[in-house]
Amino acid sequence: MNFNEFSKPIEYHTVLNPKIWDHNQMKGSVRGALLRIAQDFQKFIGVPFTVLDIVIAGGNANYNYTSHSDIDLHLIADYSKVVCDREVSELFDAKRLLYKRDYDIKIHGIPVELYVEDHRQPAVSSSYSIVKQEWINEPNPDIPKYDRDEVERMVGIWTTILQHAVKTGDLHTARNSVQLLRKYRQMGLDTNLGEFSNANLVYKSLRNAQVLKSIFVLIDRLHDQELSLK
Repeated sequence: MNFNEFSKPIEYHTVLNPKIWDHNQMKGSVRGALLRIAQDFQKFIGVPFTVLDIVIAGGNANYNYTSHSDIDLHLIADYSKVVCDREVSELFDAKRLLYKRDYDIKIHGIPVELYVEDHRQPAVSSSYSIVKQEWINEPNPDIPKYDRDEVERMVGIWTTILQHAVKTGDLHTARNSVQLLRKYRQMGLDTNLGEFSNANLVYKSLRNAQVLKSIFVLIDRLHDQELSLK
């Protein structure tokens, strides 16, 4: 895992991703595919719940998408009405990770990331209802500029932290490093700048540069070793 050059966390475009959108309306073929994917994911979860809406959010619902941007597909539900024998958010997150592990689903080469979102915590970024075929939060082409020098500085710091965690070869250290990074990112998302906060942009840059992928691969390998008997 080497940090050779800064990977831009966002890019600036004058149109929405043409693979998904026709001007500001979702292409019919893309909408149909995303609806089928959402229905399949709902069945995969295996716990009855009502889908209130199906929403696309994130970079591919905005003008700041990059070649690394996923399609963030959210099934909107009322967590308080889901009956199961464990914490609802933990159940949905576990099922999301299992689905991602078992299936590699893409729309025109763009990976689809699935989530179940509580209707009381809607996406703060631009978002589009696939069911209603209308914008919930319309994207703004005037994307705010970010402090590249500061983001690049923090990317360097976090890269050093993650590289050190990898070199230790210790599962606890690696997991703690990732957990700290996620808390750092969430602190940025909770500010007024939200997805355009420095912390979130640092996370995106690390992800785009494949730095995060390296430590996730290590964590999976060390976890396997810890549970195995030689």
